[in-house]
Amino acid sequence: TFTNQIQKAFQEPRLLIVTDPRVDHQPIREASYVNIPTIAICDTDSPLRYVDIAIPANNRAIHSIGLVWWFLARAVLRLRGSISAAQPWDVMVDLYFYRDPEEVEKEE
Repeated sequence: TFTNQIQKAFQEPRLLIVTDPRVDHQPIREASYVNIPTIAICDTDSPLRYVDIAIPANNRAIHSIGLVWWFLARAVLRLRGSISAAQPWDVMVDLYFYRDPEEVEKEE
């Protein structure tokens, strides 16, 4: 957990980003105890308690979740200055989609 300072490798996170606030309710609640800002990808029926910033998106579909994480990663790199806004990003969006290893083996 976030608040377990007994662990040797304990580090205080500065930001929490979750895909589904309904599933990740425990880390969201623990982040609220220590005032860590929370960003959540929210569907229309997602609870927003303790969520600071809600990104409206379909958090049920695999491709929608992958696309939102791709956009977030690209935005972070642009803010850090690693890539420019003018050049296209060469990372394909399908790298952010979860693929079951068993299905990948069947395809090969």
